[in-house]
Amino acid sequence: MTHDLKVISVKLPLSDARRIPGNRSEFVRQAVAEKLARQSSPAWRPKTPTGRKLLKLRNQFLAQGGELLDAEGIAQELRQRRGGLA
Repeated sequence: MTHDLKVISVKLPLSDARRIPGNRSEFVRQAVAEKLARQSSPAWRPKTPTGRKLLKLRNQFLAQGGELLDAEGIAQELRQRRGGLA
């Protein structure tokens, strides 16, 4: 389960909101993950088996709702993993 969640708010027509089943937050997360997974793939294609494997793992991560980190996010995660040092 993801612990780093961000709350978003959108306005929907009442008729559309009524069509969303029970657990709305889970429904929305799945819908967003599905939408991101359907986005067109980049023109670049890896040439090596290792590159293809890594791209496949990246796409699976994104399809499951994973979020890529920017430079600041990577630095923050490294600080956390190092116990808040450096």
